[in-house]
Amino acid sequence: MSEVAAPTQHAALAARVSEACSEAGLVGEPHAEALAALEAIEYPTTRQERWKYTRVSRLLDVVPNAPTDLTAPPAILGNLEALRFTFVAGQYITGDVLDEGADGCFAGPVSLALERYPERLKGWSKSDFSTKEWFAALQASAPQDGVCILVPEGKSLPQTVLAHHHMPNGVHVAQPRDLIHIGNNASAEAIIWSDNAAQSAGMLNAAITASVGNGASLSLEIVQDEPGSVHHMGHHHFTQGSNSHLTLRTATACAHWLRNDLHIVQEGTHANSTFHGCYLPNGRQFVDHHTRIDHAQPDGQSNELYKGLAADNSTAVFNGKIMVHKDAQRIEAYQSNANLLLGEQASMYSKPELEIYADDVRCSHGCTTGQFDKEALFYLRSRGMTETAAHNLLVQAFLAEVLNGFRPEIRDHVHAVFSRRLGWN
Repeated sequence: MSEVAAPTQHAALAARVSEACSEAGLVGEPHAEALAALEAIEYPTTRQERWKYTRVSRLLDVVPNAPTDLTAPPAILGNLEALRFTFVAGQYITGDVLDEGADGCFAGPVSLALERYPERLKGWSKSDFSTKEWFAALQASAPQDGVCILVPEGKSLPQTVLAHHHMPNGVHVAQPRDLIHIGNNASAEAIIWSDNAAQSAGMLNAAITASVGNGASLSLEIVQDEPGSVHHMGHHHFTQGSNSHLTLRTATACAHWLRNDLHIVQEGTHANSTFHGCYLPNGRQFVDHHTRIDHAQPDGQSNELYKGLAADNSTAVFNGKIMVHKDAQRIEAYQSNANLLLGEQASMYSKPELEIYADDVRCSHGCTTGQFDKEALFYLRSRGMTETAAHNLLVQAFLAEVLNGFRPEIRDHVHAVFSRRLGWN
């Protein structure tokens, strides 16, 4: 049965979010266009194809409290050498700011970048989602602090940047905005990590906007390890220039309710995109990954691989779209989604899509959904492995193609979280 919400409820939610986020919001951001879009765009319901399995009516009842505990949470990946930045409920707490001046690299909070280098953020930091999706427009109408990475032409960021977004105990709304700009022939590596306190609730409405210049490269790892009851919306928009390389890996280790919207636009020729992801909902959790890549220019390549597990009564959704524009010839684009159902009541909805308007392309897409291979389980048990160990080994083998691409510290963390949540330790 589809859900319908009254317009007054949408306006009331927007007002509550604006009140909660504006006091500690970003100064100098152009909100007028987002506010206009917020009034014009229909609130998403299951009647809309993009939101067919994603129920957001419960978010209309979110009434956030003012955050009082803004102390920094424990550090994550403690042994990793990185420039670290911590944000709690959308507010900047602490960090190792790198500022080499107007012509050098910058890594720090967006609020500081807007204060020191507003001209460097103009012309690229607007997300395409903010005029098309209601929750993205809500985010853009009252954005809060996130990490800003600016790498000028020909430079390389000297260290990995680690941005840690944390939601404390209580009912809160946070709308962090992360901005990344990699100039021509420049490079950077970054990690964006979100987690929650055990008694947290409310909404994390986040946005990542990134621009990768001609001949540039960006490697970004996103980790979502979120116990509690927070509803997480992600609006992530990337643009690529000619001969650029984008590597984007997403690990949803734990989430009560989560939707990631990812949009990559190859605006230059010979661009290369790799985007992989894995996810594991259990209990009654919900995880939704919507991806889209636009091959707008010739000779581009993309490789997309998402793997998921669904246990107990949980629900997982994957919708991936490859769009090849007219005259974007000689495109090579590959998409794959594979899923394992670990519970009889678990649900998995997968929809890979191809939309091609050029005639000289190599494109493929496909999905598989099934259960554990009984013969493989029998073989491992016959070699003396316990049922727990056999399940754990098969899951690790299933996820290896995605997880082995992460740096070892993240791979090991996600393995440990999956094993703990499924009781396979």
